[in-house]
Amino acid sequence: MQPIQAISSIKDRPQKLVAVILAAGGSRRFDGIKQLAALGTKQPMLAQTLNVVKQVQNIIHQQCETDETKQSNLTKIAVVLGGHQQQILSNPLLLPSLEHVDVIHNHQWQQGLSTSIHRAVNFAQSQQADGLMLLLADQVALNVEDYLAIWQAFIDNCQTTCAFYQQDVGVPAIFLKEDFQPLLALIGDAGAKKILRIRQQSTRLVCVDLPQASIDIDTQADLTMWLANKD
Repeated sequence: MQPIQAISSIKDRPQKLVAVILAAGGSRRFDGIKQLAALGTKQPMLAQTLNVVKQVQNIIHQQCETDETKQSNLTKIAVVLGGHQQQILSNPLLLPSLEHVDVIHNHQWQQGLSTSIHRAVNFAQSQQADGLMLLLADQVALNVEDYLAIWQAFIDNCQTTCAFYQQDVGVPAIFLKEDFQPLLALIGDAGAKKILRIRQQSTRLVCVDLPQASIDIDTQADLTMWLANKD
């Protein structure tokens, strides 16, 4: 991949980012409500992801306040829900983590992942955001430092930035505004990886090695293995 030229002028840098957690799936393979599965801390999976992203938001806000070269502030956090939405929103263990988080309802979630991505892009557009961080609720091994690494690479290069793991690109990723229309053109179960690969082919993508992003929870067996090995 050819080196990407960083944008030197502060005024040209993306100013406003939003983060959207995709959590609308019906957990068919999990045999339960995956978003509410208890992790080692006993908090629901979605709560852990929300809490980590909130910590990321606070750190980014502080850095943007103290360093004028870091202008890409994370102004909003949202989560896309679909399957099991009522049970998720009424779970008392999750409610504190949903404070100050916008809930996006995807009534078409059964039509595939692309519909949740469309909702995320629509939210970013409604917030007049310059960039959209997309992440998954079930990448349980990712921590604050991992998401900050994505953000730092994004502001250093002012290009679409993503995780790289298992010899491929993937989320979490931060997309520029120019990616919004291609993301809206996704259909069915197509995810953001398709857009990332197109950018990679044209050397307009920054990749951050995050091998732990390969760990996600799809089944009860995945959860059991994660809990047994995470320490």
